[in-house]
Amino acid sequence: MRRTPWATAASALAASLLLGVAACSDSSQPSDDASISVAEANDIGEAVADEVDQSAASFSLHGAGAGEVPPGPDCATVSNTTDTDGDGAPDEATYTFALPACSFTGFRGGSLDVTGTVDLRDPTPDAADFAYQATLNDFEFKFTGPQGNLTFTAVRNGTRVLTGNAAGASLSNNITVERTFPVRQPASVTHNLLLTFTPAPGESLAIGQPLPDGTLVKSGTFTWTRGNRTRTFVVTTVEPLVWDASCTTDRKIASGELHAT
Repeated sequence: MRRTPWATAASALAASLLLGVAACSDSSQPSDDASISVAEANDIGEAVADEVDQSAASFSLHGAGAGEVPPGPDCATVSNTTDTDGDGAPDEATYTFALPACSFTGFRGGSLDVTGTVDLRDPTPDAADFAYQATLNDFEFKFTGPQGNLTFTAVRNGTRVLTGNAAGASLSNNITVERTFPVRQPASVTHNLLLTFTPAPGESLAIGQPLPDGTLVKSGTFTWTRGNRTRTFVVTTVEPLVWDASCTTDRKIASGELHAT
């Protein structure tokens, strides 16, 4: 699938961001309004888009803990591989990401360094299912873009909890991200979100397998803090985000629309 920019959308209400999503996208660019500058709106939009990518990948156990960091293979070391029920989720393990193993070139046209740890636990170690609990500890993505304005560092702390079955899954995403930029003030984003994934007709979720085609719905809140200003946004899904499993990039959302107000 062809890579295209994330669609620019117009805000109809003051203090509202309209986030459009386009195929296999690189960024989200919400518009300006009376109270949010263009630069800040772009930063907020990029943070929301980034978290959509990260949380969508976490519907896969591989993406949650085993280091699904395109374009490289798994790079994390694992403290314990015991999996009593054989469902792919370790009973309790720590995944440690470190350099140079977790340094990649060619990622979105730039380079990516990944460090930190993810504690992954199976809440039902005696029953094979889709459930897991992940705790992120200073889990850092340091992206150096082909253009200076695309460069950022994102450090995540918090939890993700997955439940579900072959017909669908839900992910509770309670993550705080500290984001830094080369030429602007740092920002903190606290996400309290629920995502649900529904396979496309004829598809189903399978333990240990990547997500099939399907749709994502996202709801909840996130709070953006920069300097002495804090903004809290309510997130709703206007059009479900379409997940295209055949897309060859790491970003596989082909269409859809979120509102953050």
